[in-house]
Amino acid sequence: MRNFLQFIWNNQFTFLFFLLEFLGFLLLTTNNPYHKSKVASTSVAITGNIAEVNYAYEQYLGLREENLKLLEENARLKERGLETATQQFTKDGRFQLSTAQVIQSTYKLGNNFLIINRGLEDGIEPQQGVLGPEGAVGIVYKVSNEYSAIMPIIHSQSMLSCKLGTTGYFGILKWDGKDERFAVLEDIPNHVRVAEGEPVLTRGASGALPANVLVGKAVAAERNESLGFQTVRVQLATDFQRIGSVYIIQNETKPTLDSLKLELEGE
Repeated sequence: MRNFLQFIWNNQFTFLFFLLEFLGFLLLTTNNPYHKSKVASTSVAITGNIAEVNYAYEQYLGLREENLKLLEENARLKERGLETATQQFTKDGRFQLSTAQVIQSTYKLGNNFLIINRGLEDGIEPQQGVLGPEGAVGIVYKVSNEYSAIMPIIHSQSMLSCKLGTTGYFGILKWDGKDERFAVLEDIPNHVRVAEGEPVLTRGASGALPANVLVGKAVAAERNESLGFQTVRVQLATDFQRIGSVYIIQNETKPTLDSLKLELEGE
């Protein structure tokens, strides 16, 4: 307390100066219409700026709430997209589907992977197909009790039998490791006309994924005259940068198909 009083005493003339300045300013603005108007306009400007900041903040909160609503709606649309994409398979008694969430994924590696929150306890097994809202995703290749690892199309070892949607000519879809948005469909004969935008579909040869699942669309084709085949560049339907919900497909007849293949290969 003594220090505070000493501070006041030491600066008494400074405080007196500011007090007189304030009183003079108050008398000037009270008795002079011009100055009174300037002070009023300044006050309005300050108040307006404060109000604008408040409005912007309220707008921000409103937009944030709106964005949350949009995200929720997108999630609902995505779930409906999954249902629509798989309706044709659920009618077929051979296929059983279970939903899962992708909890971890990569898309810039040479051997990309997805981890889902379903495993052996949920009936997930290796070699089951994986489908997303937009189309084919990949194959289950490792499983624990509670989680499973997916080998996506964008993996150096992924090979998926696919066909052109209009002509039915088929080949092997591979990823060249350059861009997660594109893959290449090989072994299409040179005489086949590949139209830009032509759908590329699964052939269903392995039994993991049903036939006629959308994989992507053709965007270009390059012929190799010496081999007699062309390579088709395919823009993938699945966006691996934002994949979330997926379906795991269990084909009830796959064991029989695999057994038949082994018999034929052994002959």
